[in-house]
Amino acid sequence: RILKYFYSPLRKKYTFTEKWKIIFTKPSACENCQVNVKPIYLTPILGYLFTSGKCKSCGIKIPSHYPWIEFIFGILFCVFFYTSGNLLFSFALLPFFGHVIVSMITDYKKFSLDYENLPFIIFFGSISNYLFYREFPDFFDYAVLGGFIVFYILLWLLYPKGIGLGDVIFAPAFAFLCGHPYWMIFLNSSYILAVSWAFVFRKKGEAIRNMPIPMGFFFGLGLLLSFLAKVLQIMNLEI
Repeated sequence: RILKYFYSPLRKKYTFTEKWKIIFTKPSACENCQVNVKPIYLTPILGYLFTSGKCKSCGIKIPSHYPWIEFIFGILFCVFFYTSGNLLFSFALLPFFGHVIVSMITDYKKFSLDYENLPFIIFFGSISNYLFYREFPDFFDYAVLGGFIVFYILLWLLYPKGIGLGDVIFAPAFAFLCGHPYWMIFLNSSYILAVSWAFVFRKKGEAIRNMPIPMGFFFGLGLLLSFLAKVLQIMNLEI
């Protein structure tokens, strides 16, 4: 819905307040015929099977990425609960990861980081961190935030063609949520994955530095990998 009401032609039809009201209050509906979806068809994974992958009203095919994302979220919940043993933390990760994925998809499709989504990422990410550590961010976490802000602002000023303003805002926020020392996993994995993607999908003879890369997508992947590293590290220490 964020993609639909903030990044499609519909963004000009509604005010900012009206957009958020629709996002939070409008029942789920078919994107083609706009008929509301029955609750039973909203059941994760099973709902897709109940409908045979088609809208019961107009017959249009439902994109298969919906059940796949639901399946992946179920796996992620099981993995994090198994490794951490923390039920509340595992549940808090679901809306956190959900908003991260929305941000990733937005940047991958539109080459635009959704600033409207960032407050939710920070909110749910902070809750997840608190439920995991049972403490608030410390000096080192804020040092990571400050260091990333200074570094990316300088990078943006010195090399404006190679980095967007969205990266300047999102990278420090994501690094802060990762915390110390996991920001190193976030930074390295993000750029390694981004360069690898560019190398594979570049046109023949095209230089990687001239290829547009949706860094927000890879920042999101780096953030998810960093949280997984947190849990695995704690589990190893307990063992």
